[in-house]
Amino acid sequence: MKLPDDIFRQEILQYRTVDNIAKLDSACMNHKYRPQLLDKIDGVILLGDKDKSIKASLFKWLGMRRIYLINMLVVVSNFNLTPSSIENDYVDQVRYTQHLVLRGAMIDDMVIFIISHCPCLLSIGIGDYSRPNPLVTDHTLLSIAEHCSGRLQSLSLIWCRSISDSGLITISLHCHDLQSLKVKYCHQITDASIISISSHCTGLQSLNLTDCHQITDKSIISISIHCTGLQLLTLRVCDQITDASIVSISTHCSGLESLILNDCDNITDASIISISTHCTRLQLLNLEG
Repeated sequence: MKLPDDIFRQEILQYRTVDNIAKLDSACMNHKYRPQLLDKIDGVILLGDKDKSIKASLFKWLGMRRIYLINMLVVVSNFNLTPSSIENDYVDQVRYTQHLVLRGAMIDDMVIFIISHCPCLLSIGIGDYSRPNPLVTDHTLLSIAEHCSGRLQSLSLIWCRSISDSGLITISLHCHDLQSLKVKYCHQITDASIISISSHCTGLQSLNLTDCHQITDKSIISISIHCTGLQLLTLRVCDQITDASIVSISTHCSGLESLILNDCDNITDASIISISTHCTRLQLLNLEG
């Protein structure tokens, strides 16, 4: 209790998980110094735990103590959860959040509400592998473009079946600092959005288009020409991709470190020979299937 507040908060508490802080609070529940402890943790900014989801009860506990998280994983299992139901207890907890992952039964209104209160976001992940989500649409991407313009570095969209080119093109026009883009199992995405990404987000280092069936060589050739710093490329089950894409990637993106081409049936020796010739930094190559 005698430690200066800044030392206690920044050197000790900041590196604890939310569970740690909750246990500390519980252990001091009946302690005579508990009021002083609550003063000490008031306004603390925690790094958070990217791998542990925040439950509603714990989120409320954080809100009551004005504890903020830099990294946050929110899993929603209740389709009836709405912005109005989280406003009082939750919204203040995201003012310092830089890395946000939203999983489960997310809907546009909820995602937009949360993102609109996150002025520091650098990365956003929406969706998961457990179920397709048709309730997140381009309206969410429009909100991301509006609130994260000039800051966003990483965007992940998994199984968001209602996301289309319109939303991604808007992202490309506003989020020029994007370094990592993951668009997996989003079947509405076509060459139009990826070509726009390549033209406006030239610092792209990682691209994952798993199971985006409409993507063709036009997209990947454009990426290779404009995003020459590309290091990670995943085209799993992109069955329209041919040697033209891979030869272009290997020629222009010699710093490529990882290439995933699972179940790309049109890839032949020509691609692999070109990769072996130009991409001498390659660490991972997957040709399964």
